Amino acid sequence: MIPLASPTLFLYGPPATGKSTCAQNLAVALAKSAIDLDTLIEQRLGMSIPKAVEQFGQHYFRDTETAVLRDLCNRKPNAVVALGGGALLRDENRKMAEACGPIVCLHTPPEILAKRVERKAGSRPFSKTADSLLKLLEDRREHYASFPLSIHLSGEQMPQEVWPKVMAKLGRFIVSGMGAPYPVLIAPDAVAELPRILERLDPKPAHLLIIGDSNTIPLYAQRIQSVLNRDVPAFEIPAGEEHKTLATVSKLWEAMGNAQLERNDLVIALGGGVTGDLTGFAASAWLRGIRWLNLPTTLLAMVDAGIGGKTGADLPSGKNLIGAFHPPCAVLADTTTLATLSERDIRCGLAETLKHAVIGDPELLEMLNHFAEKRTDIDWLTHMVIRSAGVKIRTILEDPFERTGRRAALNLGHTIGHAVEAASGFTIAHGEAVAIGTVAAARLAGHMKIAPEALADTLKRALSALGLPTEIPDTMDAETLYAYLLRDKKKTAGKVRFALPYAVGNVKTGIIIPEQDLYDLLERKRF
Repeated sequence: MIPLASPTLFLYGPPATGKSTCAQNLAVALAKSAIDLDTLIEQRLGMSIPKAVEQFGQHYFRDTETAVLRDLCNRKPNAVVALGGGALLRDENRKMAEACGPIVCLHTPPEILAKRVERKAGSRPFSKTADSLLKLLEDRREHYASFPLSIHLSGEQMPQEVWPKVMAKLGRFIVSGMGAPYPVLIAPDAVAELPRILERLDPKPAHLLIIGDSNTIPLYAQRIQSVLNRDVPAFEIPAGEEHKTLATVSKLWEAMGNAQLERNDLVIALGGGVTGDLTGFAASAWLRGIRWLNLPTTLLAMVDAGIGGKTGADLPSGKNLIGAFHPPCAVLADTTTLATLSERDIRCGLAETLKHAVIGDPELLEMLNHFAEKRTDIDWLTHMVIRSAGVKIRTILEDPFERTGRRAALNLGHTIGHAVEAASGFTIAHGEAVAIGTVAAARLAGHMKIAPEALADTLKRALSALGLPTEIPDTMDAETLYAYLLRDKKKTAGKVRFALPYAVGNVKTGIIIPEQDLYDLLERKRF
């Protein structure tokens, strides 16, 4: 489990891996200071490390290193700390660091490190040449491999490409491109970070309001108030997609007024995708826009609905036809809440997770094969959520406002899925409808010869194994479904445009389906 109690984060790994540069970039992203342990050691020694080793010997240097690390761990700074390449060889040092904060070990191919050392020959006391470095790497191979939080780099990445990988490993992301960048944290007990998030808001909110539904307010509202150590009013809305309406939004505005929320105050959404969408939309319009923070509690919201900054409500004529881009100021996904979900709610989130696997992470599809045996393993679930959310966040960063078409890949399965969901009167849950829509999209791709026909069967088997439906119900008529499709919010120039899978890991967007082919699919339920 990734610890969150300490604000200190350590970067470790062999010499020349770029730990100091990564620490500086990561510190900026996380609003922390950057500390280089070797710099602190040199300050205490009053000379460079190579000179100290030459003058006093390696043992004296290691004793100083231990003393400096102990002092640092005792004060637990809010910092990213770059450690020397052998700083944790002593068991004492490793135990101190592990008790202080998470350790991420960076790995780079030995031949790349050797080239870097050659360029600065003699500057490192224990790896002055490429040959001495390669021997050091072999001697420490098992040591470096023993750190569970590890990142393997190719050595070709630019410095600005490394720190996001570290953040993703820790379940921390920064989403930008839609106004002020905002952090996303995915971890057990992530809600513990809430006071630190609020402390960094400028200006600080004078008033808070928690908005949740009839499931989440009884379960979690008291926990939020305890974390904040203050009495925060909570407003409860009925749970369920059928309540994602303007009438509910109007009630939220009334609650905001009763809570005396002003422009610099904050609304906290506590719940699944419906709660987040409604809260964000209401916040976007209250006093022409106030800040909101999202605490997603369902798997579907953690991997998809709670992240992207899209907010909205449904109309009788279709889903999410009204809304706004209004990003939260932070997203804290506390994965311990997954233990309270029904199996149906979990399955709905798995549909979005599989969708993300098809969009950009084929290994995630293999990971889902082990879900049944890992269902109660919170660390495994957290890793799955991080992988899935990472696909969505990378896609958002490429196209924040859906102007290039790349972000539209996230609509895979949703176009037909929304029609099925609405036609069922929302008795078919969103995730179930997405599963049906994903298989339908793969069938369309196969029919149009832009994907192997076997792809639909592959996705159907994977979704069925997760307990999700994969076929449009026989009770739904083509005319009703087609009418809902024509109201789709993604329609352009009168045409509905689809995101279709070409293969697992490759989704194309903006595809117009011939009307007759689309109607045939809806009428026959499959080709």
